[in-house]
Amino acid sequence: MKLAYYPGCTLHGTAREYDASTKAVCKAAGIELVEIEDWNCCGALEAIFDRELSMGLSARNNFKAQKTGLDLVIPCSICSHNLSRADTAMRNDPLFKKKIEKALGEEYKGIKLKHLLDVIVNDMGMDAISKKFVKPLNGIKAVAYYGCLLVRPSEVSKFDNPENPMSLDNLIKATGAECLPFTQKTKCCGGNLLMSKQDYAFILTKKLFDEAKAAGANCVVVACPMCHMLLDGQQKMIEKAHNTVIEMPVLYFTQLIGLAMGLSEKDLELDKNMVSTTKLIESIGKGTAKAEAKAAAKPAAKAEAEASE
Repeated sequence: MKLAYYPGCTLHGTAREYDASTKAVCKAAGIELVEIEDWNCCGALEAIFDRELSMGLSARNNFKAQKTGLDLVIPCSICSHNLSRADTAMRNDPLFKKKIEKALGEEYKGIKLKHLLDVIVNDMGMDAISKKFVKPLNGIKAVAYYGCLLVRPSEVSKFDNPENPMSLDNLIKATGAECLPFTQKTKCCGGNLLMSKQDYAFILTKKLFDEAKAAGANCVVVACPMCHMLLDGQQKMIEKAHNTVIEMPVLYFTQLIGLAMGLSEKDLELDKNMVSTTKLIESIGKGTAKAEAKAAAKPAAKAEAEASE
């Protein structure tokens, strides 16, 4: 499988571990990524108050992807959302299409673009990706956090149920890790409020952690660099603001499945995560060991009981 690749701004900056783990996992899975040339910001933050400018910036990336002749894969939920909206507008809004084509001097014929999770789960398929897993992640107890843009709105993101998505849950389970029920899997983390209403953003994020901890999770798995920036990058600030202790690692789903593929922590750049993943990595295999010890103890206990009779 060969795909055009749009990393977006954050994967070349604050979310470089997502970029590294994406490339490592895709290589191990047999997916060749071709980064599109001269890409630009999708306009997620810089042009958010000018719809036409924001859409135009995203549309330009789609034109760049069109030149490759390949389908486009995008790891960032916000970028995927914005480029998908721009593609929809180019197909359905003749005036917008004409204006952008005139500005760029090209005709837009349309592209196929998908979020990386969609590609892994649906295009590659669960059976195929599961065959790449060589290290069961027993001991990891995760909650799947999709965030508010990965599977919504449904007319843009069509690969999963917008109210109760299961693609990431199923992928986590396929690694051998336990995926716990999580009612806030599609609730907003408050990432878009971080700069304007930080206190409220922290309240929203703390609610996510409160439920995750109550469920018994030892990590959160995400597919969005904005969510990761808040849950991982701001976790110490949230602890300080609310006088609490969270200490919960937040992994990109590529880091999680990379571990199951047997890739090294260095390849997945787990050392770049703000909240240490050391204890989480050490927990792998302990679930199996406990289960085996418990199973081995049963016959011995039964034999002892029979002897005492």
